[in-house]
Amino acid sequence: MAVLQQVFGDPPLPWFQIMENITTIGRHDDCNVVVPSPAVSRFHARITCENSRFFVEDLSSRNGTLLNGQQVRERTLLSDGDQVEFSTLPYMFVTQNSLSEASGSWGVRAKVISVSDTGSDNEDSIRRKIVAPGDRITNNDLGTDIVREGQVVNRMAITGGGAWPVLTDATQKLNHVLRMIHGLRRTIVRDEVVSCALQNLFDVFESAERIAVVLRDEQGRGIEVAAAVSRRPDEEIQICLPVVRSCMQNNEAMLYVDHWKGNSSGNAELEIPTMWSIMCVPLVGLIGYSIGAIQIDNKNARRPLNKENLEQFVVISHVIAFAMEQAAAAEAEVVRAVTETNVASAERLRSQLTPTVPPEVSSYRVAHELIAAPDILADLVDYVPLPDGRLACLLLDVSEHGRETTNLMALLARLLIGAVTETGSASEAIRQTEEALLKRLEDIPMVISVAVMILDPQGSAVTVSVAGNCPLAFIHMDEVTEIDSSDFVGPPLGAGRDSCGESEFQLNDNDVILLFSDGITKLMSPAGEILSQSQKVELMKEAASANRSVFESRMRRQLISHRGDAPLVDDVTFVMVHRTRKTETAVNPGCLALDSETQEV
Repeated sequence: MAVLQQVFGDPPLPWFQIMENITTIGRHDDCNVVVPSPAVSRFHARITCENSRFFVEDLSSRNGTLLNGQQVRERTLLSDGDQVEFSTLPYMFVTQNSLSEASGSWGVRAKVISVSDTGSDNEDSIRRKIVAPGDRITNNDLGTDIVREGQVVNRMAITGGGAWPVLTDATQKLNHVLRMIHGLRRTIVRDEVVSCALQNLFDVFESAERIAVVLRDEQGRGIEVAAAVSRRPDEEIQICLPVVRSCMQNNEAMLYVDHWKGNSSGNAELEIPTMWSIMCVPLVGLIGYSIGAIQIDNKNARRPLNKENLEQFVVISHVIAFAMEQAAAAEAEVVRAVTETNVASAERLRSQLTPTVPPEVSSYRVAHELIAAPDILADLVDYVPLPDGRLACLLLDVSEHGRETTNLMALLARLLIGAVTETGSASEAIRQTEEALLKRLEDIPMVISVAVMILDPQGSAVTVSVAGNCPLAFIHMDEVTEIDSSDFVGPPLGAGRDSCGESEFQLNDNDVILLFSDGITKLMSPAGEILSQSQKVELMKEAASANRSVFESRMRRQLISHRGDAPLVDDVTFVMVHRTRKTETAVNPGCLALDSETQEV
């Protein structure tokens, strides 16, 4: 069964049933649906049913037939919820599926459309944007243009304490609020709160055609579109940027009317002025700060939104704002509990993997330091004695959080230890580790940096190979040099490589070579400034100015002092080799040549 429902009328007229074959609509008594209006032709239009599909066609009427605002020029298929206008009288075409729902349809998700500006030739029309769920609107896009006071129908101040306006038909309106509360009490998830609120708002405001929900960006850079829905499928949703911004800034609800000339039909005779009525209400939190806003609108001059709708909307907005705050608090508590559990478990695992005391090597001092960031656990240091008397120092850095990251580090450490023991080569160990990791994981979703530094005490040299971002520094006498070369630095694990390179560096007495994790490149000062390369060099010079037997502890204090009370966004780790005994060594022509005449500082 299908029917035509008169959209407007006071009192509303009954439903008109559509026949199983042909239904004629017009002013004549012989029509199946009689419309007693002089604007309607005697035989104005007809609807035919074929194989349970309905088609509408105009019967050469004087004032025409519109389907969803478009002139009907030939027989056209009808869909559930379509609006059909005979002359100027609108009806809604409703199928049996819709009739079976007592509450009616509350709308569907709009087709995702990229945000784009919609221009207007009328200078009185307000600036608008087409939006879809997930779109972000920056503060620059929100702009600073003012709301045109002449088009504001009504304003109403909103407070965080729940002061509600006096309403008419109080029992009915209280029932709307209770229904909203009943629906929202079943969820503490933000997306579900938004979905429930949308469904109830469409039920409460029968003339609402579109609803958009926006929420403040957590970083304060603008707003995010949490929902944008319409009663009609695939309809573009627009929000009024100045209205939304004004409501959120001033904590006031607003009923706004915008006028412009519609031209969607392409027919000059049908290009009549259009009225867009908009209600916007801020979602005011408990402390009186708006966390977002909801816009409801329609473009039907016969059923515009009114002041009474706005009053009801204000009351309901308090319920929605409370539910949103409760959802945010619940989500934060869940994240906190899960994070604490994961971090505690991951910290135990890392403490088991990291050696408490570096190995001892005659005439050398090997050391490492870790400044751990809260909830990160992304760096790991380990040492592998090789059969020929050399020592491999391993530095792993995974730029993710939680227990899964630590588990991945444990796997990496096992693979890297096995590879460096088998090959005795820094570059080959990294290459074999990447191959083994890709076989186990198919792909590597996280950015992983790995550095291998092999100390050869007999040759007074260190061989280094790096995959990813692990800065290398060399300290000779009072000179600090940062070394960055494609000879030994390649892409992170998983990024793909043709080969792995390595470089050898000779060590003279009192020289120090050290590798950092990439947390050093993210270290901030209290002023929010990232540690620069020149600042890093100065910190190393200061740490090396005293006896270098305590270099690592002094370097740690320098880094912590530079950071002050600034947040630590990533672990900061370094591993170092210090040559302590003065001996004569030959300089390898292919390596970095350093002066062997040094003095103990």
